[in-house]
Amino acid sequence: MYKNKKLIILNIIFTWNNILYTITNLRGDVLFWSSVGSHKVSCTKKITTTSIFLSIQDLKTFLHMNCISHVFLKIKGFSKHKKTVLMHFKQFYSAIILIHENINLPHNGCKKSKIKRL
Repeated sequence: MYKNKKLIILNIIFTWNNILYTITNLRGDVLFWSSVGSHKVSCTKKITTTSIFLSIQDLKTFLHMNCISHVFLKIKGFSKHKKTVLMHFKQFYSAIILIHENINLPHNGCKKSKIKRL
């Protein structure tokens, strides 16, 4: 499918209602994408442990079918399911080179404007 099959970048974005997975090559071209919401079982919440497990199995099949040897993980966002996603992914795939976590956390925020006095 593409020339360099040795290293790919897996972006995991945690939002309030969903978890998004995108697999890109080193140039940034999207090769595969998936989300937890696409495996939603009817009449349940979107993010459950079974839906996380199914989405990681999709990633596993893509990685094995394309014979990818190393993975670079980029994680962005806050979620209580972050540890479970990493735990399941490490069980399936052990050739993780580096885990980069990007958290946009404000350090005290913007300065408040002065109160007008009359």
